[in-house]
Amino acid sequence: MSKSLQRIDGKRMEFSFNFPRGANSFLGDKKEISEILGQTATSMAGNEFDFSIAIAAGIKRAIAKSGYSREQVVDKINGFFRRSKADAHADAPTCRNPLSIHMLNNYLSKPKVNPIPAYYLFAIHRITKNLEPIRVMAESEGAQIATADDVRYMTLGRLDEHLAEMNTLKKQLESNRRNA
Repeated sequence: MSKSLQRIDGKRMEFSFNFPRGANSFLGDKKEISEILGQTATSMAGNEFDFSIAIAAGIKRAIAKSGYSREQVVDKINGFFRRSKADAHADAPTCRNPLSIHMLNNYLSKPKVNPIPAYYLFAIHRITKNLEPIRVMAESEGAQIATADDVRYMTLGRLDEHLAEMNTLKKQLESNRRNA
């Protein structure tokens, strides 16, 4: 036996090759983790920092999917809110200071320190045409987002159901008339 193996620290854990016990432990752990993951994020999230990070990640995904650069998004946000430095510094200001690329980068890279104000979500949704940031919030409550197209398809599906029911009732009425 080599000398290096003889110098193993006695405080280290020993690896057990007991497969059945290990497999049962693994399956129990897997079940416990699955149950935890099945819970809503609201019960899992410890504080507002976790939500700030999740929302910032959703905003980043929305911007990436939109094809716009962050600079373009900043310009479009300022346009959405009709912000300009002149209006912000007027005697009776009509808006806040315009958003800068540095501010947006801080919101997205350091959400724990600088969480993005909620009103920016309105502009981000409109500009990127992506509901990813709000999806983060909805899914944390176990909900799902339905886009305008989804709502139209659901409405068409309900309309089809109603038409089918009307046709069935119409056939029953015709059948009753014949039998009477």
